[in-house]
Parts: sequence; structure tokens; C-alpha cells
Amino acid sequence: MLTIVIDTNILIDAWKDDYSYPRLIMDEVMSGNIRAVASPKILRENQLILNRLVNNPEHYQMVNKFFNYIDVIPVYKRVNVVKYDRDDNKFFACAEEAKADYIISNDSHLWEIGEYKGTKVMTPENFWLQYKKQNDIDGKKQWKNWMQNIIE
Repeated sequence: MLTIVIDTNILIDAWKDDYSYPRLIMDEVMSGNIRAVASPKILRENQLILNRLVNNPEHYQMVNKFFNYIDVIPVYKRVNVVKYDRDDNKFFACAEEAKADYIISNDSHLWEIGEYKGTKVMTPENFWLQYKKQNDIDGKKQWKNWMQNIIE
């Protein structure tokens, strides 16, 4: 199963629009199709930001519900790959510990790194478009197979 680490900014963006790329990714995590991981340090940041920025009680409740779908993993090592915001190294340390496939972020200083020890950094849009194509989210393959069964 695909494993991702989600930057805090994605959680905030996900609840602004039900059809945004961050929200689509969160929905896939809650559906059990993607595994999301976070360290205790990342979860503390998520909760702190959530308490400060989310004023809508419905959105606050939805983000808290999402936390139940995140696998919390202990991180025992430190990494030093992010130059401009050293606090963001926690995402790379978590990704390395979990052997995550992707870090999903809207921060350009994370995108600049591109890939670290097999984990790719992607925007929510680029991740979603790649994921959608690989997993046939629109159901074109299923439709083709169904139609072929009718014709045969």
C-alpha cells in the first residue's frame, strides 16, 4: 500500500474545499486506500495549527476524525535536509523511518529537495494526478471491461 507523510498545510487546505486535491487525498486515506503516517512531533504540530487556524467547528471535527486514520510511528533519528525551515526536517525523518513513498506538501522549500532516500516530495495536485492515473480513479478501465463483457 502507498504510504505518505502529509505536511500540516495540507490538512488545513483539505477542509477549505470538498473537491480540492488535499481533500481528495484525505478521503483516500480515510477510505483505507492510502496509508498516512506521522510522528508524534508532526501530530503535535497538526493539533497546534488546527487549534489556531480552524474556526469552523465542522471542519475542526473532520480534521480530528482524520487523525484516527493516521498511523503514528516513533522517529528515533534526526535528518538535516531542509535548509530554510529546519523544523520541517521532521517530515523527512518520519518518511525515512516509515519508508514512505511520498511527502505531500505545499511548501516550495520541501519541493526543492525533490527526493530523499526514496521518498518523493510532491504537491497535492501532482500527487493526485499521478495517483488517479495509476489507480484508475475515474473508472475508465472498469467501464471498458464491463462493456467488453456485454459485447462478447
